[in-house]
Amino acid sequence: MPERIRTRVLVIGSGVAGLHTAWRAAADGDVYVLTKRSLFDSATAYAQGGIAAALGAGDSPELHRRDTLAAGGVLCDAEAVRVSRGRGSGSRS
Repeated sequence: MPERIRTRVLVIGSGVAGLHTAWRAAADGDVYVLTKRSLFDSATAYAQGGIAAALGAGDSPELHRRDTLAAGGVLCDAEAVRVSRGRGSGSRS
């Protein structure tokens, strides 16, 4: 039978949010972090910090907005995407 682990705090996910949560919770006791494979196999690592902007030739803030909404599905706040997509260098929104 597998060993049973008991903990008061279990953080699921080892991205920036999960690790920050685990770090903060550790002030109150032991914390377990459950991750897919390793601490470096997270959406945060794949996103390379989550920074994106319309900077290249053939790109535009409007295309970036559409891509962001398509990739984020129902999780995106359309108004927040609209506001933030125009904050890049030389933008006009």
